[in-house]
Amino acid sequence: MPTETEAQRLARYAAKDVLDKLGVKPGDAVLVAGRPDPDLVARARKKAGRRAARAGELADLVLYWPRSASAVTAELRALRKRIVAAGGIWVISAKRGQARAGRPYLASEVIALGLAAGLVDNKICSVSVSDTAMRFVIRRSDRR
Repeated sequence: MPTETEAQRLARYAAKDVLDKLGVKPGDAVLVAGRPDPDLVARARKKAGRRAARAGELADLVLYWPRSASAVTAELRALRKRIVAAGGIWVISAKRGQARAGRPYLASEVIALGLAAGLVDNKICSVSVSDTAMRFVIRRSDRR
């Protein structure tokens, strides 16, 4: 069996639907925070097949669009309390050169902001031509 080339792997990944990249599954409780992309939120809710996580309900997945870098750590601390132990929080921000009002470019500083909130990054993905996302999770040793 021939080995997949790097170009083939990249093409396969690029063709993958963004909701699959983000790990949205049927039945997931998805929580939305920040200044969201309405189309992506609607598609995520449709794939999950349910409404957003309700007050008091733990979410499987959070889609978070920060308005500024200064708000990220505090918001992640609050969102950490809203996810299941194995849940994830996607911080969605602008790609390099794509920053705009309400969508900052966070670059590598987002990793330190997540660590300050008691979370660790474990995945990154392209959301669109202008946005990227980094997933933060609770360390296994910190899960109840």
